[in-house]
Amino acid sequence: MTKILSQEEIDSLLTSVSTGGEGDSRIQKVKRKVSLYDFKRPNLISKEQMRLLDNIHEGLARNFGVYLSAQLRMIVDINLLAIDQIMYSEFVMSIVSPGAIYVGEVSSPHSKFVLEVSPQLVVFIVERLFGGKGHLIPVVRPISVIEQRIMNRVVERISFELSKNWEPLRKFDTEVNRFESNPEFVQIVSASEPVIVVSMEATIHNNTSMMNICYPYRWISSILSSPENQEKVLFGTNDGTKKEKHVILNSVANTPMDLRAVLGTGQMSVAEFMNLSKGDVMLLDGKTNAGIPLFAENHQMGTGSVGQINQNNAIRISNVITGAQSHEKQRIKYKIK
Repeated sequence: MTKILSQEEIDSLLTSVSTGGEGDSRIQKVKRKVSLYDFKRPNLISKEQMRLLDNIHEGLARNFGVYLSAQLRMIVDINLLAIDQIMYSEFVMSIVSPGAIYVGEVSSPHSKFVLEVSPQLVVFIVERLFGGKGHLIPVVRPISVIEQRIMNRVVERISFELSKNWEPLRKFDTEVNRFESNPEFVQIVSASEPVIVVSMEATIHNNTSMMNICYPYRWISSILSSPENQEKVLFGTNDGTKKEKHVILNSVANTPMDLRAVLGTGQMSVAEFMNLSKGDVMLLDGKTNAGIPLFAENHQMGTGSVGQINQNNAIRISNVITGAQSHEKQRIKYKIK
């Protein structure tokens, strides 16, 4: 329900606008939080799916960076910058002509993707592979046929890493079969269809250049929305390492828990309970010659007997019960909740 301000509150707000003070915080409370939403471009990828795509392409960037560092004999850092959902026409318009555009195909489910590499990075890689010092040219020029063929080996490696990092979700083969320098000649989907663009940044000697991978949204959706991948989307794909399991086991082993020994149980009415006094005796259903049930956090873990050690109460465990079914039966028997 909207609060109606009194005349005194209105005057106080107007006064605080010019003088500043408590009125500013009151005005902020009156303002409502508004988040922008474009109905023409709804967010088709959920946060869980976006997190999964981040993990896939972070591995791709890391592995390809290691490969380039070995091939170029220098340190090459490739980092994942962003994963955006845009229209395919916007992606094509963002590519500078002449460019280095590779069109590839995915086997299952069949689709096409676009790998766009900065021409400056292509020239640098080719020059280093031929034994040169390598430098990022300031002016963008077309990629020659010889440079295209030399670069094919590097692009094939990207294609291999692409299928390898997608393997936890779907096994497929990738193949790059076409090179284009003019983005207008690259048409894998209609201009108005949404696509997912993965942007990566390659850093070499404090110089940066860009790499982009463009997937059709329909292909991404067909993989992420499959029933076998829903659990991976919600709970992650990576299994715990031995070190992580060791840390968890140590944490669990050092976790304190309550241990109780139940001598017996009995029933009485509320009136009998209210009339209890010092020295009264309660009749329990346990037997002196039977084992006393031992509970750990309301789960029976065995039976034993009570006694004393060094004037301290003690419990000797005579039997250990294993299995969740046995625990549940004992909980029902002794009405432990």
